[in-house]
Amino acid sequence: MYKVLIVDDEYYFRQALKISLPWSELGFQIAGEAKNGAEALELMTEVEPDVVLVDMNMPIMDGLEFIHKAKEHDQKTKFLVLSGHSEFVYARQAVQLGVFNYVLKPINEEELQSSLLDIKELIRTERLGKLELDDLRKQASEGLSVMKEQVLNGWLQGNGISRSSSEWDPLNDLGIKLEGLHYRVIVVDLDSSDERNLEEDMRIRKAKLQEIAQNEMQSSFQCVGCHDHDARLVLIIGSPDGIFNKLETICEQIRLSVEKDLGCTVTIGLGNGCETFESISVSYKEALIALKQRFVWGGNKVFAHALIAETGIKVGLFSVEKRSALLMFMRIGNMSETEEWLSRFFHDIRVQKVSMEMLLLAGIEIVSTCLEFLAEASQSSEDVFRNMTHPDLIQHVQRMKTFNELEDWIRAFILKAMDHVHSRKTNRAVKVIEEVKSYISKHYGNEELRIEDIAKNVHMNYNHLCFVFKKETTFTINDYLTEIRIIKAKELFDQGEKIIQNVANRVGYADANYFSKCFKKQMGITPSKYVNQIS
Repeated sequence: MYKVLIVDDEYYFRQALKISLPWSELGFQIAGEAKNGAEALELMTEVEPDVVLVDMNMPIMDGLEFIHKAKEHDQKTKFLVLSGHSEFVYARQAVQLGVFNYVLKPINEEELQSSLLDIKELIRTERLGKLELDDLRKQASEGLSVMKEQVLNGWLQGNGISRSSSEWDPLNDLGIKLEGLHYRVIVVDLDSSDERNLEEDMRIRKAKLQEIAQNEMQSSFQCVGCHDHDARLVLIIGSPDGIFNKLETICEQIRLSVEKDLGCTVTIGLGNGCETFESISVSYKEALIALKQRFVWGGNKVFAHALIAETGIKVGLFSVEKRSALLMFMRIGNMSETEEWLSRFFHDIRVQKVSMEMLLLAGIEIVSTCLEFLAEASQSSEDVFRNMTHPDLIQHVQRMKTFNELEDWIRAFILKAMDHVHSRKTNRAVKVIEEVKSYISKHYGNEELRIEDIAKNVHMNYNHLCFVFKKETTFTINDYLTEIRIIKAKELFDQGEKIIQNVANRVGYADANYFSKCFKKQMGITPSKYVNQIS
């Protein structure tokens, strides 16, 4: 609906006009009325009409003066003059002011309706044209922004080439003005927060972050910004003389401003300065290395590559002895011992001067040990974390941003895995024992029957199956298999079978002598003597 304002000093004319046309059917609504130009001017801001029907001859402020003043503040509203014959000369002046049309009084309803429909079509056409123009401007702006991001990311990846002065002209059009300078790269990364995972929120936050960073930087250095392939803000800084003395101070100010204005924290990595355009990618890689110090020292800090100390420890953190101890605690199900082991392990490596890569390696090795523990119990990480958003645990560890994050996640992962396995252990163990016994009762006559076959059938790791069976029954699977075979052999002898070799073969022994030794050990008597006793 298009809004209409009626401006006329005659009350009854205004009322008649409001009921004379099917306004809604025409696509209009009466949004207000005024009895003179001064009153109408006050209503303009409140009503924001699309169309104003205005009389020329009014007290206080006539129609011509009203249109002139209204046009100073609003060029979009369309004016339709309602004029008597004696005011025709004023109506012509109004048209010169940009009034759409005039309709003579007394009003011809068909003429007024036709004029309104023409105005409606004009407004619609103008608005469509504005939308198309705005869309074209937006597309052009976005296209330039995409081109700029592509160019700058190419530089970061080492795809930039030496450029002559003339080749800088199109880059200047993109807002890239770094010709003939020394360079240094800064990477600014938002620290993780579970409360800020909404995509729209992050998009706005990153845009504001870039605005803050570039405003702080541009007062001292030439600067262009983009986002790299991991959505981190990258600033390429230019200096005509290669002096970047204030840079770390500015980065610290960026960090403080982000914390104050956005309510979140960032970590900033600074690459070293470089003298050539082609070396921008080197400074970028140095900035990323500096940024990784967040893993050891925590976020909300500024790290310069030049100040990174060389690590002093080269040996592995997760030794064979440590691995065996952790695995033993997990198998036993001792939560307190496991937690104590984890606390001691992480405390020890905190006080050592180790690199982030070694910490990540230790984390991956601990996770692999936990996965081994789950495999022994015929479980997987998917069984433990069915709603897990990072199914690739190794990659998840590598994406950790702080040492605390790694420690907390590993502790939670291991304890949850232990709880999952041991809370199901009793029921699962009973079921597995029954499955093993059932399988043996059906296949004991196969002389090539192996424990590996049984483990495969019950879907359990060989070593873990032997451990579970022994713990639940107090004897080994081989002992149980031997017992079953001897019991079945005794049954055959009791049923009248007298040939020892035949019985041995039927219960899974190819060697009758070995069968006799097993029979005697189980029954306390040789098979031949047993047969003679029952004959």
